[in-house]
This record gives sequence, C-alpha cells and structure tokens, in this order.
Amino acid sequence: MIVRVQELKKQFKKIEAVRGVSFEVKKGELFGLIGPDGAGKSTVMKIIAGVMSFDEGKVEVLGKDFKKEKEAEKAKAKIAFMPQGLGLNLYPTLSVEENIAFFASLHNLPEEELEYRKKILLETTHLLPFQKREAQKLSGGMMQKLGICCALIHKPELIILDEPTTGIDPVSRRDLWQLIIKFVKEEKIGAIISTSYMDEAERFSHLALMMEGKFVAKGTAEELKFHCDIVYEMQEDIERVYPLVKEKFRHIRIKGDTLRFLSEKKIKENTLPFMPQRVEPTLEDVFLTLEKAEKMKIDIPFSLKEKIPKNAVEVNRLTKKFGDFTAVKEISFEIKGGEVFGLLGPNGAGKTTLIKMLCGLLPHTSGDFLIAGERDIARIKEHIGYMSQHFSLYKDLTVYENLELYGHIYKMPASALKERIRWAIETMKLQEVKDEKTAKLPLGIKQRVALMCSVVHNPALIFLDEPTSGVDPIEREMFWEIIHMLAKKAGVTLLVSTHYMDEAEYCDRVCLMDKGEAIAIGKPRELKGEIKHKIGHIYQIIMDNPLTALDVLQKNGFYASFYENGIRLYSKRSFTFNEFNEIFSPQGLKISDLKEAYPTMEDVFVYLIEEK
Repeated sequence: MIVRVQELKKQFKKIEAVRGVSFEVKKGELFGLIGPDGAGKSTVMKIIAGVMSFDEGKVEVLGKDFKKEKEAEKAKAKIAFMPQGLGLNLYPTLSVEENIAFFASLHNLPEEELEYRKKILLETTHLLPFQKREAQKLSGGMMQKLGICCALIHKPELIILDEPTTGIDPVSRRDLWQLIIKFVKEEKIGAIISTSYMDEAERFSHLALMMEGKFVAKGTAEELKFHCDIVYEMQEDIERVYPLVKEKFRHIRIKGDTLRFLSEKKIKENTLPFMPQRVEPTLEDVFLTLEKAEKMKIDIPFSLKEKIPKNAVEVNRLTKKFGDFTAVKEISFEIKGGEVFGLLGPNGAGKTTLIKMLCGLLPHTSGDFLIAGERDIARIKEHIGYMSQHFSLYKDLTVYENLELYGHIYKMPASALKERIRWAIETMKLQEVKDEKTAKLPLGIKQRVALMCSVVHNPALIFLDEPTSGVDPIEREMFWEIIHMLAKKAGVTLLVSTHYMDEAEYCDRVCLMDKGEAIAIGKPRELKGEIKHKIGHIYQIIMDNPLTALDVLQKNGFYASFYENGIRLYSKRSFTFNEFNEIFSPQGLKISDLKEAYPTMEDVFVYLIEEK
C-alpha cells in the first residue's frame, strides 16, 4: 500500500476544509478525486504531497508516518507533485530540456539515467522537436506535458497531479493520459489525480466524490453510478417541452438536439407530451445527483436596448501577424443575431487572438469585420461585453465593487445599475460573498462574477473566452443555462470559446480553428454527420489492460486512443467482436465489451486536427 489515509481533518480558521476522509492507494493504481470548487481536493493532495500540515487523523505515505517530520522528509524525495495551473511547477525562462535537467538535479539523478529517461519522456510527449524552446513560449498543452515530464524524470513512487488537463484541448489531453497511464502501469507507481472532466474520471481505478470536505461517494466508476438518479433524454420538440421538464425535474441540459435531465423516480406515461428515453448514467450525472444544490431560478428581466443587423458579426478574411508568425489567417464567418456561436480549437489555434481583435483589444493586420454593423472600434465597444480567459476582475475590489465599476465604465444610470447588480448577485447566488475581495474567492465563484461583469451593462453581443475552464459540472450547467437564456429570451448574441467538446453541443453553430485557420464551420449535428461519413466506423472497446491493447492496435495501423474507460478506434471497414479478439488473443488480451458509437464533437475535433 503506497498511501493510507484515516480520518484526515484540516481546518483554516473557522473553515473545515477536510472533514474526516479515509482512503488507500496501491501500486500501479490511479486514484481520482472529483468534486466542486472548494470541496477540499487540493488540500488533501497538498497534505499527501507533504507541502501542507494537517490537524487530525493518520497519513502514511510509502510506509512513512507524516506526523513525524523526519519520516515525512524521507518519503517526499520519492513523491512528485504537480499543482493546479498551467506551468506552475516550471521555470518560464528555462528551455524544455533545462527544466527537465533542473528537476533531475534536485534528486541527484545520474547523467546516464537522465539522458535515457529524458529521451523516453520527450518522445512519448512529442516534445523532442521543442527541447530548446523556453517553457513560457509553449502552448498550454505543451506546458502540462513538460510539467509531467519534470514530475516523472526522477522515477517517483507516487505522483500527485492536481487537475493536470484543465484548459487543455482533447488531442493534448489524450496524449497526456497515454503518458500517465503508461508510466503508472509500467513503473508500478501510485497516482492521485484530480480532474474537472468527468469523462477522464471514468479511467480511475477508484475515485472519490468530495463535497464540503467529505467523501460523499467512493469506489469504482461503475459503483458510483449506483448513486445516480434516473437519467432521461428527449429529442422531440425540445423547445416546447423544455419549460415542462424544467418545472418537474432536475439538472436539465440541452445538448444540440437532445434534452437530458434527471428524475428521482421512474417517469409515468402522460407525465410529458412525449415519453422520454431512459439512458445510462455518466459520472457527470452522478455528480449532479449528489450535489444537492437548490433548483436554480434564472430569469432575464431585460431585453436588448437597441436593434442590431441580422448578422450581428461579420468577419471577412481577418488576419493577424506577430512579426513572421501568423496567429490568425484569413478567417471568414458570420454570426446571426441571438445565436450562440462556439469557437473550438487546440491550444495556440488563435482563438483568443481572434476574440481580442473582434473586441478591439488587438489591431488586425488585414481583412475586415463588422460588429453590430459598426467598424469603428470605439462604437463597437459600446455594444459588447467581454470575459477574458484569465479573468478581468480587479482583485483588490469586492464582488459588489467589481460589478459597480463595470456599470460605471459603461455609464449606466445609478438606479438601473443598482437593480442590475441586485439581479446579478441573486442569479449567481453571490449574496454571501458580495463583500469579499475577488482575490480570495474560489475559481468557480470568480468565473460567475466575471460573467456578470460582462453582462451587467446589457450589451448586444458578449464574447466569452473559455468561461467554464476548470469549473465543476454544477457551475458549467449554471453558465450554459444563463448563456441560453441570454440568447433565447433577451436576444443577445454570444461567441463562446471552449476546450470542453461536449459544450460544443450547446452551441447553435461552431467554428473549429487550427493553426490560425478555420477548418470547419457548421451546426454540431451536421459536422458529426460529415465526420461519420469520413471515418466510417467508431468503436468503443472495453478491456482489462487498455494500455497493452492500445499498443497492439497502434502497431497494427489503427487510429486508436484512450477514451473514457476504454479505447476509441476509427476504422473504414467494420469489425466483429471475434475479429477484434483475433487481433488481441496472441497477447493474451480479451475484450469485455464492444460497441459501435456515433461521433461526438470530440471525434470531430480529433479527426479534423489529425487529418490536417
């Protein structure tokens, strides 16, 4: 047993951050932590890593008692800890190979072993061509890969990764998981990993759902699903049935042409105009079931104060160059008034650069664009709201003061601003923190405040740059309900960039960017149909040893990768269960489940990026 924790408690002044949690981690095991912001996950991980003290309970890591400082120090030499945030464990001005060498030197790794492990790590992460590049000049995905390389260079016995894939595109996420699983299984190390992506949580050997400092559920992914309410989906006339479903049931989500919701009891005939279909729960459904948040009542008590053209945004061959580097290359599209338009793409695709140009924060090199029929940047800024990727809040101001400041910037009348701030605070449930400085708030709360700051002055268009990055499913559900209400009820036009591929399903249309270019634009359903035709067949394969199985498939020329709790495989021709078993049987592998799947937006993203 690598980690044994019993009745762990930690308090910060009056706040009980960890309230008696217990768990164990074995060699070669991936133990996962999921839960809302402020649940205590990072606190638990810091205690296990030996960088934070605890008040009560027992913590034993690698056979050492962490209550005894000398014993804890011996164990810490064999632990690798990667904190939450892009590149936080890296030295920005050092190159890729210099960062790795520095971490190796901390553990006195012999030169010969350093070169051997560095080569394996850089090849596995595809960072070999970039080993001379400074860390600060890497994309977010590359930074996280380098962070994990630095964590693994000294052959630790335990790795602790706090949300290692937050803000990372699906291609980079798949690479990172292949790297993590490979080293955990091959080197028999233990891993404790937190994530805000529920599809990733399916891969953990065991996991715990943490809320308000306690574990509310613990076990395998399948065991946690026994805690779930009944999950239903509808695809008929969803605009009409949505108000009825919202009135009677919990956690309603519109994804493209599908309405998904939870019910505590089996639905009887004639409860709704159409009988919904019962579907298998996901870990996101479990999360939403166990988070007993009160039912949200979101209302938009205002509508657009001005008329805008039918095309709220028109972009024509827009280009941005930084010296010899082209960040955005001749992009063209239009966004209709009241439309939710998604912007997808890998790290460094040019999404943020594009949004900044449209908001008038960056001059463009060539091309043209119209926002609400205006070309003049000063006039454009009167019509828009903007939520930046890295927050646009003033840290030394309170929640109320930030909202007030943004209202004053847009010259809102005092009485109207007061009413709008009251609405923003009530809608986002910010009453308890309205007088707190934003610097001290959890990520999810900061995101809520930033969203309201972009909306408070009643803009016709809102640009949201990764508004849900790193937040939990409850926060994401709240954000997207508000986004839909703003579009459908108030007629606001929204451009939203995101790394969550399932969020693309919430958009009316999406633009997929790569290396500064638009490589696909359309409705999610249409794009999935086109990709289905190009790919042919998509198989989801479940087996006991997915790492070995993945290696077998890739050596046989298949495009395959980790996906949820199994392997996702693309093939032009169809395969039977027996044909796949013939491929695996020479290695002593057996399939436990095989099914053909319809493309998701992640499949669209991965296929188009890999094809390009």
